[in-house]
Amino acid sequence: MNPTVAENQLAGDVSWNQFTRSVGGQVEAYAERVSAKAGESVQIMARSSAAAGASWTLYRLGWYGGAGARQTGAGTAQLGSQPACANEAATGLVRCSWAPTFSLAVPEDAVSGLYLVRIVRDDKVGAFVPLVVRDGRQADLLFQSSVLTAQAYNNWGGEGLYSDSDDHVPGGFAVQVSFDRPHDSDGGSGQVLRYEALMARFLERYGYDVTYTTNLDVMREGPSALLRRGAFLSVGHDEYWPGEERDAVEAARDAGMPVLFFGANAAYWKVRLSESAADGNARVVTCYKRRPQDDPLHGTPQQTGRYRDDAIGRPEEELVGTMYESWLLFGQPWVVVNPDHPFYTGTGLRSADTIPQLVGYEYDRTFLLDAPGRVTVVARSPVVDAEGRTSFSEATMYTAPSGALVFGAGTIYFARGLDGPRRDPRVERMAANVLKLALGLDIPAPLQSPNAPAAPVPDAQWAGNVRTIASGMMAPAGVAQLPDGSFVVADASAHRIWRVDGTGSVQPFAGDGHESGSSTYDNRPGLQARFFQPTAVLPDAAGNVYVADTHNNAIRKIANDSSHTVTTIAGVLLGSGYADGIGSAARFTDPMGMDWLDSTHIVIGDSGNSAIRSLDVTTGVVSTIAVTHDWGDEADGPASSAAFFYPTAVAVSADRRIFFLASSSGKLKVIGTDAGRTITTLVAGGLGYADGPGSGARTQMQMGLIWSNGTLIASDPGNKRLRSILPGTTAGGTTVKTWAGSGLAGADDGPASTASLQVPLGLWKGKDGNVYLVDGSAGALRAIQP
Repeated sequence: MNPTVAENQLAGDVSWNQFTRSVGGQVEAYAERVSAKAGESVQIMARSSAAAGASWTLYRLGWYGGAGARQTGAGTAQLGSQPACANEAATGLVRCSWAPTFSLAVPEDAVSGLYLVRIVRDDKVGAFVPLVVRDGRQADLLFQSSVLTAQAYNNWGGEGLYSDSDDHVPGGFAVQVSFDRPHDSDGGSGQVLRYEALMARFLERYGYDVTYTTNLDVMREGPSALLRRGAFLSVGHDEYWPGEERDAVEAARDAGMPVLFFGANAAYWKVRLSESAADGNARVVTCYKRRPQDDPLHGTPQQTGRYRDDAIGRPEEELVGTMYESWLLFGQPWVVVNPDHPFYTGTGLRSADTIPQLVGYEYDRTFLLDAPGRVTVVARSPVVDAEGRTSFSEATMYTAPSGALVFGAGTIYFARGLDGPRRDPRVERMAANVLKLALGLDIPAPLQSPNAPAAPVPDAQWAGNVRTIASGMMAPAGVAQLPDGSFVVADASAHRIWRVDGTGSVQPFAGDGHESGSSTYDNRPGLQARFFQPTAVLPDAAGNVYVADTHNNAIRKIANDSSHTVTTIAGVLLGSGYADGIGSAARFTDPMGMDWLDSTHIVIGDSGNSAIRSLDVTTGVVSTIAVTHDWGDEADGPASSAAFFYPTAVAVSADRRIFFLASSSGKLKVIGTDAGRTITTLVAGGLGYADGPGSGARTQMQMGLIWSNGTLIASDPGNKRLRSILPGTTAGGTTVKTWAGSGLAGADDGPASTASLQVPLGLWKGKDGNVYLVDGSAGALRAIQP
């Protein structure tokens, strides 16, 4: 019998997440196990910044008529201090040995699911602790909670698999993390509320028969436990797997069990688990990411590292059908291909249709097509990553020799289309179609004929015609016009600078087509030099070309001499960091957009440092105009205290105001000319698509911004359009309109209202008055008549 139907008919509690989130360690807690069965006891270790009474509540996450959770237990506790947690300098392992604060009993009638323990002090400040309740019953679907990935990204105590605050561990990341510590994100819940809870609400809303587990339990129980269920579900962000889990899932697939990846970047890192606790599951996770050769078990079957690396030799694509390529600054459109495939049955979607913001924040694509079955691509979505490189996210299916279906959504954000503010009934039907294809499960009645959400209507000021003047480039990202009227184009994937002449002929200008951060390929003739993901170009009046060599974290110069000599004039190749100084003493992290402040100073969007920098090309001096010191919320004000994130494009007005795109939040900001260089947000509505006053306009702009006759033109690759922005002194006084692009993915020329764009990026105002655009995934240089 399927217990989730009756469970979700019980009354939910909409107040489950209504409390003041703990900050600065006010309330922190962890459990002595990640999963439990009905009837088992779970000890909770908690501490408070001040002695206080508290209440605790055990919630099960689900649909519950839209409430999202149901209370299944409650009690009280007294909170106080706990001992400091040990930090092992050699590994970065932070492990707490706190005394139990209270013990809770999982109810005898508890239904398997995603649970949260909510602990709230009497002053209403509180935190969550995640828990999975599992059972051994047969069910159609086995939903895995990605507890290993949540722990890998957990930086509590200053240490994690992405951090080493004490700077003790070679490589800069801890190599071990422990479950014996609180989570530092999402109110202590780890990552369960980001994607997994959305998928759980979808499944339980429509009555699917689902039971829940974790990576640790899959490893411990092996393939025989998997095969008691119909299909295995990996959801959202499931990046870290032990080798034993990979073995178990592949064995289950080869025995006929469908494996469905409703996410991306799954099974990317191979980890090792140790030190079992009361539930039989490990408490310590080991992964040598930066220096796998330092792993004491390197060269053995237990070594850690990336599954795709030669030392391990098990690319994720062999299981998933796709594998991870990169990450994005914002969600980008899902683009339909193969619309006649049963995956799209009942959705009404056609070829090249888009679903907004469904692809992110990490994505997969096909590489070698080495899955054990013919891979069918059902979505191929052009994207631009956080470093300015264009590519495609792909969703795929294949059938293993056993007959098992394997689905890969190719996007971590897929679950966002199933529940929450971005819920789209067409995405729900797509998910239901996958479950029908995998197991023959019926399509729920409400999803038989889903309706598309209403699309925003442009408030446009259309440009004239769009025409393609050159094509055949790999991934053009930036463009500029030389004094002779030809164009130079930075190609982030070809690692080259192209020259496009008046006939549309594309020829190499600098770079030999190989990526490199070696100084061996610096101070060389242009066609012998090497770049690493260049994204922007800027010529001077003498015909020299300055290049934002993004992955190399440097500004390069291509001299206007007979051999186009390439030199590095600021930063050090592959030397990321943040520092002002002269030439090689300066440091950048992912520099992108550039514009002239005056005849000798270049303004640079130092994206990875969330900074706006200045380079004096005559002296090589790099200085900071504005930089974010507090990586919390964005804030306007003097440059010394304002906060903004990921500036990917800059444009300077005639009166020397500096406009820039804060791309990760969809905002346009301006730096004033006053003594304090006050920063003001002019487009403030956030990510999405809406024209109108800047206070409510929504954009997904990246890497393209120019000043033209008192107006800004910006590239909006997340909406496949160009936007026109008439800046005021405030957001309310700023006007945003759509300028070009139908919103469909394509490369069709014609009137600006019907022309289609794939990934519009770098822009340039031409000598002839036209605006020139590089369309990244189309590999094209295009001209737009104003």
